[in-house]
Amino acid sequence: MAENVKFSCGCGALKGVLHDASPATGCHLICYCKDCRAFARHMGRLDALEPYGGSPLVQVLPAKIEIAEGAEHIACLRFSEKGLHRWYASCCRTPLANTVGTSKVPMAGMWCPLFESTNAFGPVVTLGFTKMALPGSGRPRKDKGLARMLGSLIKRSMSAYLSGTARQGPFFTPDGSPVAQPQIASAAEREAAYRE
Repeated sequence: MAENVKFSCGCGALKGVLHDASPATGCHLICYCKDCRAFARHMGRLDALEPYGGSPLVQVLPAKIEIAEGAEHIACLRFSEKGLHRWYASCCRTPLANTVGTSKVPMAGMWCPLFESTNAFGPVVTLGFTKMALPGSGRPRKDKGLARMLGSLIKRSMSAYLSGTARQGPFFTPDGSPVAQPQIASAAEREAAYRE
């Protein structure tokens, strides 16, 4: 059964609701890629990662994300000119979501520590980029559920386009421009963020 799940940044200045959250409307995953880990490090949130450096995310339709308070705090970082848009709350540097650089692709990977509860998402069904997981006994060594994640993304995207909501969401304006000018990380910032 789908639920509306509240979320907020670390300081509470930005608050919102993810509508219709359920295992059928999103993909609960852990991403072990160096880029997601670098973003968490840059934002000072390594403490919120899963063991072995995994970023806890839920992939959802941007149209389901409602920012109820503090939209003025939405900011965006990119590690390169072609990198993902990595959205965060500027008030306290809390990660919000990852998107591609256009509103034409209706996908947002939301940062799970934002939510008061992740029960609505169901269990983690996808492990990605496990080859980049930090070393240690018990580290994941094999990706899991990538085909399921892709199938779920395609299904959600088709539904969004059919309903006319594909380009809606809090991160891009109706004309497709980012709501905040993406800042490109400097060479020094990149070096610090990627330092394991």
